[in-house]
Amino acid sequence: MSISNQDSSKPDIRLRADLLRYKNLLYDRLTGLPTLPVALNEIRRMLDRDDHAVGLICVELSRTATLESSFGWQSTDELISRLAKVLSIFNDDVMDAEGIVFEEAIRTPSFFLFFTGSGLTTGKIAEVVEMVREFYKISTLGRELRENNLDVSIGYSLIVDDPLVRFERVVYTAIREAREMASDEDKREEMLKYRELAQIISGERIKTRFQPIVYMKDKVVLGYEALSLGPSNTVFQNAEHLFSFASNSGLSGELDNLCRRHAVAVAPEVIGDEDLLFLNTTPLSFTDPRFFSDLEESDAYKSQRIVLELTERTAIHDLSAFKDSLTRYREKGFLIAVDDAGAGYSSLNTIAELRPEFLKFDRAMVTEIHKNNIKQELLLTLLDLASRIGSRVIAEGIETVEEFEKLKEMGAELAQGYYVSRPTEGF
Repeated sequence: MSISNQDSSKPDIRLRADLLRYKNLLYDRLTGLPTLPVALNEIRRMLDRDDHAVGLICVELSRTATLESSFGWQSTDELISRLAKVLSIFNDDVMDAEGIVFEEAIRTPSFFLFFTGSGLTTGKIAEVVEMVREFYKISTLGRELRENNLDVSIGYSLIVDDPLVRFERVVYTAIREAREMASDEDKREEMLKYRELAQIISGERIKTRFQPIVYMKDKVVLGYEALSLGPSNTVFQNAEHLFSFASNSGLSGELDNLCRRHAVAVAPEVIGDEDLLFLNTTPLSFTDPRFFSDLEESDAYKSQRIVLELTERTAIHDLSAFKDSLTRYREKGFLIAVDDAGAGYSSLNTIAELRPEFLKFDRAMVTEIHKNNIKQELLLTLLDLASRIGSRVIAEGIETVEEFEKLKEMGAELAQGYYVSRPTEGF
């Protein structure tokens, strides 16, 4: 006699047990909150819905290890549950349920509030953080913790959608930054700046100004240098700070690429058909495959009118290979300028090897040159080198009539600076 198989219509007890255990890992019965893996789909919907940016606030109960060893896990669990409730009430009552609250993992003292909105920036997130702080301070939990010399730590970050980076890594990177801020207040300013700059680059929110370069003899315009800066009312509206911070934070390549594309796109609104367009770039950018394609795809400017101005931000490590790159660009009609001639990689030997069409005499050398014999000797040396290699000298940073007249007297052909003309408004 054969034994019949178990009725397949009945649920598998082991499967139900596994599903229950899995659910308990994703949803915390103590707080009633879902954990971060559950949050990912909702965060993706938020990014798709509002300007591709989501704010993230981390609220963490500090010194939990000390707390648990002193008062036991039951008391610690109670505090964790109450902290989750305070944050949930804040989301419901203050945020009008616009955000979503998640827990890092079950029974952990770290909670995250994700929210979005039109034009979200780190500055707006900081405003929400201050509301969270105030809401917590006036709560019963906040008063009790302070009475027992305990507190919560709060950090925040900005999640910016980046199609080149896996979505999950973008989210977890932002989570890590928010937690690091919560645990180390000293890192706050740097992390805020990094996220702000990443958002500026992602949203292409830079501006370009154009400053004319003129012939000294009659002040006729030869061309314009494109000068990039960040949005107004941000720390990056200062160009030196913008590029310095980008270089130190590993965003220099992305920023340079954006600045070139934007300058080429808006230049026709400002400068004439016969004017040269000077674009700042770094030697490192020449290895970026997007470098030429961005210029080539633009109908705004032909390469014969673009001067690639090499800046000091990155040194040339392989001069021979770099010369080969310059040859390829010259064959396409581009001209080359070297900025800050005589300093850094712009040594006289390197200049002689590169043979740029233009040499820029640094504004530090220009300042009060009419009073400084050493600066005058440096200019004479540069003018002599320029005549030997077929380059033309541009004196930049001229701010007074005395500087202008002395440079003109000594034989500088081209001038740039506030005395000649201030840059245009940003475009």
